[in-house]
Amino acid sequence: MKKKESYLTKGENLFGIIVVAPFLTAVLFLLIGLSSLDNISLDAPFRFNVAAVLVLSLFHVCVLIILKILGKIELHFPVTMFKKIVFFFAYLLLMILSNFLLIMALRMNLNFWLRSDKVEKLELVVVGKNISHGRATDYYIIFDSGAGRLHNKVSSSNYDLFTIGQSFQASVKRGFYDGYYLAKPLH
Repeated sequence: MKKKESYLTKGENLFGIIVVAPFLTAVLFLLIGLSSLDNISLDAPFRFNVAAVLVLSLFHVCVLIILKILGKIELHFPVTMFKKIVFFFAYLLLMILSNFLLIMALRMNLNFWLRSDKVEKLELVVVGKNISHGRATDYYIIFDSGAGRLHNKVSSSNYDLFTIGQSFQASVKRGFYDGYYLAKPLH
């Protein structure tokens, strides 16, 4: 018995690329940011822009609709109503998650890439220390400053060099959106 081969058409391939591209781009930018910014960033508390995620998701849907109208992509929905609903919500979840990750990754990288060239002095006071146990153990120092509470990831060997109440005059460069980047290491 000969096995039936199935090939995707050009339109189906394009649809798949458009659906997955934001997610893969976000993962790439997150890996770049997380691998290069760990030890030099003084991060402000995590925030994200819901409006930006929704606008990017709307743009994503508009691109799909325009390409469908132009006949450049093919959409094949499941036959049963239940499967159509599951497909719709799975796609919606993937799209929102992808765009959320893309906004987060772009913000993190652009904040660093477009940071100020001007070196400022910022007084930092150690107010806490945190060890995060996950897939890898991460060590964080929590500072109070005139700019608010900031977090810095440090190596395990430097973690014990910081004591609560210790004060530093740090040379920093202001991030484009928020936070700071150390111009010189603290220890």
